[in-house]
Amino acid sequence: MNTNIDPRLLLAPSLPQTADPAVKRKDPEKLRAACQDFEALFVHAMFKEMRKTIPQDGLLPRGMAEDSFQEMMDWELARQTSRSGSLGIAEALYRQLGGEEPPK
Repeated sequence: MNTNIDPRLLLAPSLPQTADPAVKRKDPEKLRAACQDFEALFVHAMFKEMRKTIPQDGLLPRGMAEDSFQEMMDWELARQTSRSGSLGIAEALYRQLGGEEPPK
């Protein structure tokens, strides 16, 4: 049984439908940015779940400011990680969605 799902089928209903052929052209930079944003979202979720495994020592109570700072720092780290290409999720997704092959 083949359970592979084409990601383009998941995106098609959510994309705006226009009659202008210039709008329907592929924009590789926008596609790459969207793939990197998806990777950043995935990495942020991973960071969030990993932080849940760290026990709280209880010596100093955590406040809302520290939680907000931690959340913003995790988002920035996730963005930087996705932009660096070190995980390769964005690049794989980019190629899967029809982006050109990277130069060798």
